[in-house]
Amino acid sequence: MNNVEIDDIYHHDFTTTSEWEVFIARLEEIIHEWKLSNLKTYKALKEADFNLPWEENTEKVNFADVEFSFKYYRLKVDEIKSESNNKLLFDSKEDSWTQCQKDILNATNDFAQLDQDKLEIARLYGIREFLLLMPTKQSLITDETRIKILLSSLTVALSNTYCEVAAFVQVQEHWQKFYLGVNIGRKTRMHLNMVHLKKIPSHCRHLTGLLTLFKQKIGEGCGIKLDSVLVSVRLSYSLKDWSNTTWTQDPPDFEFMQGETVGVDELGKLPFGATFDPIKEFHLFVSWLEICENVIIDSEGFSDLEPLTAPQWSLQVEISSPICLLNDYLSNFLELCSSTKSLIELLGVGAAYTDSESQSLSSAFNILTESRIPSISTVVSKTTSKNSKNIDGPITEDVLLPILYFLFPDAEEMPKAPYDDKINYNVDDDQWKGVKTCAINGLIWRLAIVAAHCAYNLGSMSALAQLWYEFVQEVRFRWEKCIPIPGIGPGFPDCVRTCLLHQKLQMINCCIARKKMREECERKEHNLVIDEGESSDDSEDDEFFECLNEEANDVGKNPPWNRPVGRLAKHPTLRLVQTGEALYLPVTQDPVPKTEDQLEEDAEVMMQLGTDKTASMMRARLMSASLLSDMESFKAANPLALLDDFIKWYSPHDWIAEDSLDQWGQPIGHLSQRMLIKNNPWSSTWESAEPVPAHRQKRLFDDTREAEKVLHYLASKNIGQIGQLLLPVLVHAALVTLHDQVAEALPMPEPRIHLQSIRYRLQTATTAIRQKLQTYEEINCLIGKVEVTIAQMNSLRVKLTDQNSDSQDEELISFLHSLMGNNKTSVPNGYNSAIRTRIANMFYDVQKAAHITMTNSTSDTDIKTDGKFKSFPAPVHKEFILRATASRPSSCSIPQPHRLYVSLKKDAIHMAGAFSEDTIFF
Repeated sequence: MNNVEIDDIYHHDFTTTSEWEVFIARLEEIIHEWKLSNLKTYKALKEADFNLPWEENTEKVNFADVEFSFKYYRLKVDEIKSESNNKLLFDSKEDSWTQCQKDILNATNDFAQLDQDKLEIARLYGIREFLLLMPTKQSLITDETRIKILLSSLTVALSNTYCEVAAFVQVQEHWQKFYLGVNIGRKTRMHLNMVHLKKIPSHCRHLTGLLTLFKQKIGEGCGIKLDSVLVSVRLSYSLKDWSNTTWTQDPPDFEFMQGETVGVDELGKLPFGATFDPIKEFHLFVSWLEICENVIIDSEGFSDLEPLTAPQWSLQVEISSPICLLNDYLSNFLELCSSTKSLIELLGVGAAYTDSESQSLSSAFNILTESRIPSISTVVSKTTSKNSKNIDGPITEDVLLPILYFLFPDAEEMPKAPYDDKINYNVDDDQWKGVKTCAINGLIWRLAIVAAHCAYNLGSMSALAQLWYEFVQEVRFRWEKCIPIPGIGPGFPDCVRTCLLHQKLQMINCCIARKKMREECERKEHNLVIDEGESSDDSEDDEFFECLNEEANDVGKNPPWNRPVGRLAKHPTLRLVQTGEALYLPVTQDPVPKTEDQLEEDAEVMMQLGTDKTASMMRARLMSASLLSDMESFKAANPLALLDDFIKWYSPHDWIAEDSLDQWGQPIGHLSQRMLIKNNPWSSTWESAEPVPAHRQKRLFDDTREAEKVLHYLASKNIGQIGQLLLPVLVHAALVTLHDQVAEALPMPEPRIHLQSIRYRLQTATTAIRQKLQTYEEINCLIGKVEVTIAQMNSLRVKLTDQNSDSQDEELISFLHSLMGNNKTSVPNGYNSAIRTRIANMFYDVQKAAHITMTNSTSDTDIKTDGKFKSFPAPVHKEFILRATASRPSSCSIPQPHRLYVSLKKDAIHMAGAFSEDTIFF
């Protein structure tokens, strides 16, 4: 038993599959799944093919308790399968090469820009497809033995599956991007290795040393003589500090209230532009492609690699997103719109809403408008003499007065910014149709812009509160003195096309007009000399209509207590049903103007009354106030009229005419069914109506009460509500500013699309009576994007185009648009390119400015003769690609392709070599 147990302990089953074999078998299985075993050939790559999409496949594999990702990357180009897939012999040397070997000799995509992770392998070797075995982020492959095991595993898997795709293993730290690989063909093998060094060997700093190194590597142990090596070179230059030259973009020419005086131009416009140059850095790439090594010299003592002689120039810019003034203004104002602080909290008790008499003495605006032609000195002296009643705010007097004159220019003897008489107050007729704000450059427009200036530059919320306080006091003063408010659309409040604040000020102007008319009538009535035999009623009639001869006869037909008054004109066709006398149009009270919020309140009241009979009667009573006034005026003008006469004039659809005529030649008719309903509102109102002319009726529109309501509405707002009243107009002004700037910039479709989107959003936002700040924040974000784009484009135009030229070359525009996309873009027109000249001059000026700073010299002559600086600085990055075809490993081998990529930076060298060998003829 013991012997048996000993035999069992030391018995080994050599048929068991090892973990290494399982790993290789899994790799082979994946390769077969991806169908990479068949021999394929492809079309030769064309220029810019590397910018096409790349396909990526991934599978997970495990080996020695380490998880790996096995990836396959392939460029999506048209492929052509070879018709000789099953051939074992080839007619030429290239038929024995793999597709990878053919690709490394193709120079059409040298130095291509590939930003996607892991695609640097394609850029380093110029290949269109490859396999990559990489550990997960939790594992690193740094041990040399493990690296060799993984690389040999890939080699075995590729050989067993006849896969001719290059395969790599990622080793070392992930950030190092270090890859070792192999490519197995039917008759060839290619080793793909890398070298990273922090210190650059002296013999590797120039092309001469790299050529020697490349040739030694190919001819190592072969004893063969190489043909000429083809060389591709790219030098990279960086330019980031041009602040001391003329190439920087000028900052926005807008220093609001930074000087001793305040100008109208500053007050009437919103700032625009970046606060600093949005172009951070220029990257210039100059290239020489596939040049024979005998044509070019680059050694420690001399170099032919001068940028001005390079056949290809490419440019790439680093663009930042700077803070832009217009967007910053709106953002600052939007923050204020969320505040709940009152004017009393910000300005003190003096800003409280009090009676009109005390308020009229405490406002600088009242002093300003007390005289129609005041002088600045008079205004200042009067204001300072009564500052015990004035509020204290952050806006100083010398800044406040120009603002007041800008908003109310009619108070100045020689207005600097009068309102244009041709202002289009009907904003529905211009390109901003549907945006419900106010007329451009009207009072509300100016107020919104000045409010933004005050909030941004003069003291934030306190400055805005002070401005609003003075504005409201001026409106009150003008109401009391019957001085119309300038810059406001005439007529009733325009609830359809204008914002609420504009409607409120229109209401004040309506009240002023009604008040002036009423006071003028009272004055005339008081001064009118009443002749003997004329009644006061007759004199009242003269104020409202011109009595015709026929009317005088009518007066005599009626008793003194029932004589017609308040006639406007005789109706051209209608006659009274009962008497056949002419029907006279009465002088009626004007319709009652209402602002949008008042109409909404009325609608809410009507809805809250309900639907029962009592509610219907109440609703009819509320709606019949205007009807009663019109009926009383009609009865006063037509004492013998019936309800039928009124309906014929007031609501013709409710008078049903018949075919026959009466004795006076009028069609006989009757009232409609709804007018015949018992106790309907029309008949009830007619019965209760007395013959009272319009000028003796109770006013339907109490201008005094309505004006005081508006003034209370304005004075009682907190700072956030004030901001929300002005916000729609301010955003509209910002959009107009943005539109003008886009029109001046180069044709760019993206900003115009954004402008259209902003306008649609603004139309929706301004339609609602209750502002939604989130919507305006979204609009502000879009405005910021367009403003940044325009600032970036303007900066590029300053640096790369001739500002004196009006030409809009499509090639130039395309070039600038490509740069805006952060793409590496070829400079058009070759050696004769004006852009190339400007770039060269830019580098020269920066070098010159740097040299002047270092030497403290300002003489151009000294600089040029000293020769202490070149037109271009030393390149920040050198890249070389060396290619050759040579027999290896022996002189009798089939010639094989070889390639070496070298990257030289300030403190590092990076090499990626692809060296092939013949596996048949050693």
